[in-house]
Amino acid sequence: MQVTIGKLLSLLIAIAYAVVAIKYNGIAGAKWSLGLLLPLALIWFPEELGSLTGYYKSGYVNVQTPGPIVAFIGWFILVGLPVLLYLVLKHAI
Repeated sequence: MQVTIGKLLSLLIAIAYAVVAIKYNGIAGAKWSLGLLLPLALIWFPEELGSLTGYYKSGYVNVQTPGPIVAFIGWFILVGLPVLLYLVLKHAI
């Protein structure tokens, strides 16, 4: 595994989210920060996670997912989803 600028940037963003969550929510924020492990895993190990096939609880996976698509999903969860939620909530109020 090669450490790239994108991987380091994702780690810095996740650390910033965790610091803010812990600062404003304490223990609940620390528990929430564990959810950042999913997008980080998708960004850091896209080829490995995309190559998983076989039987799972939700069914049988018989096609591998390309690594760039897995990484894109990780970036969307890490950056895109919070921005989208912010924009939706900003206009809802």
